[in-house]
Amino acid sequence: MKKAQLMWYLRQLPKYAGVLGLAGFALLGFALMLYTQDLKPYQADLAKREAELERKFKLLRSSAMASEATAATVKLNQADTFTFFLRRVNEVASANQVVMDQVDYKSQLEADGKLKRYSMQFPATARYIQFRRFMAALHQIPGVRVEAANLQRSTIGEERLSIQVQLSYLTEVR
Repeated sequence: MKKAQLMWYLRQLPKYAGVLGLAGFALLGFALMLYTQDLKPYQADLAKREAELERKFKLLRSSAMASEATAATVKLNQADTFTFFLRRVNEVASANQVVMDQVDYKSQLEADGKLKRYSMQFPATARYIQFRRFMAALHQIPGVRVEAANLQRSTIGEERLSIQVQLSYLTEVR
């Protein structure tokens, strides 16, 4: 088709299409303009954001895997640190006003004698918020695991709790 033929067809378009046809062509042109000016930039921005999120996700995943690998190689406490651990538990208890009555100790070897687990069980009394602070401080001490905690109140109006706690402290035998 030559240029002259195309111009002739365009001049004949109003005669054959009518008013509705021309309105349709105008709407089609308007839709094409909206697509190129509004939708295309949004699609490009969305693709750029998805690529950035994917990059950040891979970075987080790789750093999480690296931290898991380093966490697996962390050295355990030495066996001679148990007395320091006991002192630390007593300091934390007195700082948080947790009264420990009597402590029962037990130790056992694990992993073919390579690890030693010290278990402690004790009754204590404290207010709830003091006990929560005590437990949060215990979780900050390396090698400590709270095995069990049992809280009771003799009456509803009683502020102080009767607490039974069981801890363990894992060390590495030389």
